[in-house]
Amino acid sequence: MTNSPDPERPAFDAFVAARYQALLRAAYVITGNVHDGTDLLHDALARVYARRSLIRDAAATEAYVRRAMVRAHISRWRSLGRETPTAQPPEFAAPEPAEWDPQLGAAMRRLPPRQRTAVALRYYADLPMAQVADEMGCSLATAKTHLARAMKALRQDLAQDRQDREAISVGG
Repeated sequence: MTNSPDPERPAFDAFVAARYQALLRAAYVITGNVHDGTDLLHDALARVYARRSLIRDAAATEAYVRRAMVRAHISRWRSLGRETPTAQPPEFAAPEPAEWDPQLGAAMRRLPPRQRTAVALRYYADLPMAQVADEMGCSLATAKTHLARAMKALRQDLAQDRQDREAISVGG
């Protein structure tokens, strides 16, 4: 008995080849960690591939992958509990992408997961707020609240970081 090749596989492989880096960057921003982002993306791709027959529009595949990443990420942090900040970062911290501002990366990692996800979808994936809400599985008002709180926290965090650096340079 021989397995017949999947006729949809080349199209999915082409999609992955074309959009992998963009999806990986989005997963990185959502999780705040390259390794977790890679795992999240691979899990989402596997889930979408398994259900690809349910996707009526091939162009919507990327939206399905992003939604799968967001939902899987939300499920993970709900099952693990809230993130707890630590005074010392782990020794095995993943390197930041070259174009990533280290202060912004640190501030993003300090955001709660839902706020970080809202920022990633709205500003990194450049999705309209209605789609951000849809992919996060919440109302538009809730998505806007997460985004507003995240932006306020990022502004405060980055302003504090800037003040700290100025105090060090003046005092040092």
